[in-house]
Amino acid sequence: MKLSFILVLICFQLSAQKYGTAVGLRIGDARFGLSVKQRILLRFSAEAITDVKANSFQFAVLPKYHLPITGEGFNLFFGAGMHVGSLKEYGATYGYDLMAGIEWKIPALPIVISADVKPAYHINHEDWFEFPASVSIHYAITRETKAKRKKDRERRKKRKERRERREERKEKRQEWWDDFRN
Repeated sequence: MKLSFILVLICFQLSAQKYGTAVGLRIGDARFGLSVKQRILLRFSAEAITDVKANSFQFAVLPKYHLPITGEGFNLFFGAGMHVGSLKEYGATYGYDLMAGIEWKIPALPIVISADVKPAYHINHEDWFEFPASVSIHYAITRETKAKRKKDRERRKKRKERRERREERKEKRQEWWDDFRN
């Protein structure tokens, strides 16, 4: 976790292409797993996570909200979801998860590095609560194309123009009302 944070701090360029789908590895304290992230909307994604320890296995699905920090390649993220799994002595388990972390899409490379904490409340488990931290390295399978970015810019520009026209109409109505009252 400290290594990825240091890498983020020493980077000189923090803007990069956005990604659509990313697949990678998660490594934490005495645990490892696979992770698949799919961008759903501009700031929303969903992540499916497998988590393997010596005596247990978990599968979690977490929708996440991303907040850009500086540029679109450097984000804070927050999420909540559920997990199911198996514990050696207890059998099937399930529970609820929260997730918070930071991620960085490396400029010009299809690599996404993230560090997170994923507190989990377990039902039918020897430990009813965990607070694990993990580092993930993902390969961005799909990236947003230049044409899509251009289309999104045009869409944002049209929305801004509509807002401005609404404001103008509102001001004109207010002027008319003020004249009518006087």
